[in-house]
Amino acid sequence: MSSTCVLIGDIRSSRDLEDWPTVFGNLEKALREVNSEFADDVVVDFAPTVGDEFQGALRDARNAYAVYLHIKGRLPAAIYCGIGIGDVEKLLGSDVGMRGTAFYRARDALEFCKGRKRSVTVRSSEQGGLTDETLNMLLHFIESLEDSWTGRQREVLGYYRLHPDHTYEQLGNHFGIARQSIRDIVSAGDWELIGEGETLVNKWLASICCS
Repeated sequence: MSSTCVLIGDIRSSRDLEDWPTVFGNLEKALREVNSEFADDVVVDFAPTVGDEFQGALRDARNAYAVYLHIKGRLPAAIYCGIGIGDVEKLLGSDVGMRGTAFYRARDALEFCKGRKRSVTVRSSEQGGLTDETLNMLLHFIESLEDSWTGRQREVLGYYRLHPDHTYEQLGNHFGIARQSIRDIVSAGDWELIGEGETLVNKWLASICCS
């Protein structure tokens, strides 16, 4: 048994998507990128499972939100994602038949997302507690701000999130608009506030690893 972090995701309303092969292809590519870019942390490769679901496991929770954002940002469809933190048991030394509290909590978190129409939820214990309550309130706060974005804000800020090193000038060149227009989009989308919230999310997740 070892302490780890499991993510289980589900593409929303996949049956209603007109171009499912393209969406699924993007998902496979995003999961391969996660396995490569977070190779030092991945203990169970991220991969599609049944239907429109996918899952994988990390050594600990510190990069769980970054992995979620990476997958979310590369899909042309919305997802639900449950993050479970706890133990994992590998049967016969393989990824087949894996189980444990991290998997059960991730599944519970995913079902909570579906029931409440939340994008992402964390479960680190069955009882909840201040850590989970704080994390999930922050995540809900961030999602609420994102829900107010226009289509253009979602396009630009979604790209910016995946390329945080880009300047406004580089972003403007990518989208073919003026630097000031990028500044206006960033400001109107409450990007600074969202960034502060996401920094706190990552700090809380890191604190779970050290507790």
